[in-house]
Amino acid sequence: MIYIVRFAEIGLKGKNRGMFENTLVGNIKFPLQRKGIEADVRRYQGRIIVECAEDISDFLKNVFGIANFSIAHETEIEKVKEKILELIKGKKFETFRVTVQRLNKNFGKTSQDFAGELGACVVELGKKVDLKNFDLNIQVEIMDKAYVFFEKVKGFGGMPVGVEGKAVCLLEDEKSIAACWLAMKRGCAIIPVSYSDFDLSGLQMFSPHELALVKIKNLEETEKMAKAIVVNDTIDNVNDYDTKLLILRPLIYYDEDEIKETIKLCKRK
Repeated sequence: MIYIVRFAEIGLKGKNRGMFENTLVGNIKFPLQRKGIEADVRRYQGRIIVECAEDISDFLKNVFGIANFSIAHETEIEKVKEKILELIKGKKFETFRVTVQRLNKNFGKTSQDFAGELGACVVELGKKVDLKNFDLNIQVEIMDKAYVFFEKVKGFGGMPVGVEGKAVCLLEDEKSIAACWLAMKRGCAIIPVSYSDFDLSGLQMFSPHELALVKIKNLEETEKMAKAIVVNDTIDNVNDYDTKLLILRPLIYYDEDEIKETIKLCKRK
């Protein structure tokens, strides 16, 4: 299977863009390797292409930094029409539109002109073009080859875990899970610490690195682990902490309902 992975925020980082994209590539590739899943993961001009024999859709949904992805069908550019006709066989639709994005700027046709050409071969089957109220959206991205797909699966976006360095995460209750989740979404690689046993499975789904709980007796023990610590404070409950670390309070701007929804994300199977 071939996946086209798209990102949003990491594309806005200018000179750091290459580093951010490489981090995202690693955050896709290495967790799959740990699971014994072989995948070819490579960059291409604002996209990441993943080739894998297995269905990894559920995995990709949880990778921070991914805005959305598509399961695509690869073909030579000159054979796009044939590929589209092959793929739409058996699909039930009356109206359609064709959307083309030209990432390879050496391709000689404009996106609009090529979309018109591709749409013409579908019209010959008796189908009608409707750019707004369509039954089927045939989408094509032109790179070194052409990739045809029909849907975009939404991810959580955010930043690739690790681009903002490491942060200790103090785990005390369910709100701590939400705080850690938000810290990872903002690019922090977390070091989970707690005064007692704590289940990390909900957070592990979103971490590209293996998480290991560090039990501590006091916060001073954490000061050599990282430069910041993530805590579960909310706007109604801001505490003082006996630590030299920079204190991160990601829940400050979230209400109770939003926090509960974030906790649910880490509890789903």
